[in-house]
Amino acid sequence: MSQTDTRKFVAFSYSFSDPWAGETAEDAQDVTLSFRFAKPGKTQIQRMQDKAVKAPGQAARNLLLDVVHPDDKQALLDSMEEYPGVTMSLAGAILKGVGIASDLGN
Repeated sequence: MSQTDTRKFVAFSYSFSDPWAGETAEDAQDVTLSFRFAKPGKTQIQRMQDKAVKAPGQAARNLLLDVVHPDDKQALLDSMEEYPGVTMSLAGAILKGVGIASDLGN
């Protein structure tokens, strides 16, 4: 059985308005994206933390690509290309899900 077959995948959804989708910002289109991700392991979190110091965007992208369901990978890549902010938003949600909080102590 492969690693993909043994990991539990959970859907993460993200919604926002795309003001560039219409003729004007007032014509913004609502966008909802949903992808399935596995819980990252200690090695994946450590790798992301090590890379995040120099290249946070690339670290987030690598983490997402490590844990996305194989059937969702191309759609995720396409969404990250069209909406670059999705990368940090989804990675942040995954990190929060394993106990990493950016607002600790605030």
